[in-house]
Amino acid sequence: MLKLLGRWLKIYEDEISLFFWVLVILFLIRTSSILFNNFAETAFLKRYGVEYLPIVNVANSISTFFVMAFLTGLMAKIPGSRMLSYMLLFCGISVAGLRFVVPLGFDLIYPVLYVLKAQYEVLLALLFWNLANDLFNTRQSKRLFPLITAGGVMGGIIGSFATPPLAKAITMNNLMFAYLITTVIGAIVVRRMGAKFPTLLLSDKKGKKAKKRASIIQEFKNILPLIKESTLVKVLILLTLLPNVVIPILNYQFAYTVNNAFATQDLMLSFFGYFRGCMNTVSLIILLFVGRVYGRWGLPIVLMFHPFNYMLVFLAFLLRFDIFSAMYARVSTNVLRTTMNNPARAVLMGLFPLDYRAMIRPFLRGTVVRIGILLGSGIIMASEGLFSPRYLSIAAMVFVGGWIATSLALKKSYSQRSEEHTSELQSH
Repeated sequence: MLKLLGRWLKIYEDEISLFFWVLVILFLIRTSSILFNNFAETAFLKRYGVEYLPIVNVANSISTFFVMAFLTGLMAKIPGSRMLSYMLLFCGISVAGLRFVVPLGFDLIYPVLYVLKAQYEVLLALLFWNLANDLFNTRQSKRLFPLITAGGVMGGIIGSFATPPLAKAITMNNLMFAYLITTVIGAIVVRRMGAKFPTLLLSDKKGKKAKKRASIIQEFKNILPLIKESTLVKVLILLTLLPNVVIPILNYQFAYTVNNAFATQDLMLSFFGYFRGCMNTVSLIILLFVGRVYGRWGLPIVLMFHPFNYMLVFLAFLLRFDIFSAMYARVSTNVLRTTMNNPARAVLMGLFPLDYRAMIRPFLRGTVVRIGILLGSGIIMASEGLFSPRYLSIAAMVFVGGWIATSLALKKSYSQRSEEHTSELQSH
């Protein structure tokens, strides 16, 4: 049966066993993350208040810088498989420990949980894909990573649909213990996989020199010559900055409308569970056909889908600020981001030589993303008490307009610049 499934999925016989171990790990990570996400978001909105969401986003963005710096140091010293199993245990135990704090009535725990759910999801994903890159070479990753990603989406579907009935069975607060159980199972699977494939993880066990993370000023100094020399670098910076300005605005409008639509936390938790389950199902179906989209329309056109949809989303919020606009906004933007925009941007990054990628990727994911989130959150905080959140759409549409213009500029120059770009950088 496994051999037949492997042939259908284009997985070679010697890869099948490892592939399924890795698939199960990502499935468990996504299942646990969605359970915690549904609980933490509901508890924050109903027990603390949607008006504090911009401040929490700023705190989350700032904390990411310190957490990533700390994690980078640990990853240089601890093998990837062991690091992932330790982090799964730490995440589960810390959340379960906070379960005992909830009855004490400290309201501050809810923004803490909201930040933790965002941090833990990013950290576990980073550690997982770092381990996957150690286990599979480049050719294997091109074939297997989309299938592994689909396994993660399946975990999101199961975790989402399981949230409402599980909350009824064990109470909402005890979802924190459910998170502990899934993360512990994930840690056990990681350790078992390490025992089953010890030779593949030998490179993990070699000591590595810890690399100190560059400061923001140093990152700017390193990237400035590339910005001056390369049009593609400028395009990538704008394609990273502008979306991260509007994402906090969209998240705030979504949370505001959902909070108004559902009077109780039980109704809101049920909504998040079933809504995200359906959304992940749509993503899974589209993942099966996304390769044909790239082949039919090409990379620059695919990169345009996302900003044009954001313009429609903010227009919908401006004209009809309710749960239906919120549902369309979340489904369309998440599906397009997961299935088209992120893979297309990864392909665009592949146009750079390896040495330049090592400089550009941390700058984009770290500094540029943080600047965008802080700017977007600042716009929301500046608007507090001045006008309804629906009119934030006007400010967001200005940035989306810049995003569309950048995508059009990329389309215009892509065909002539993509061939010249590598030689341009190599001669620099």
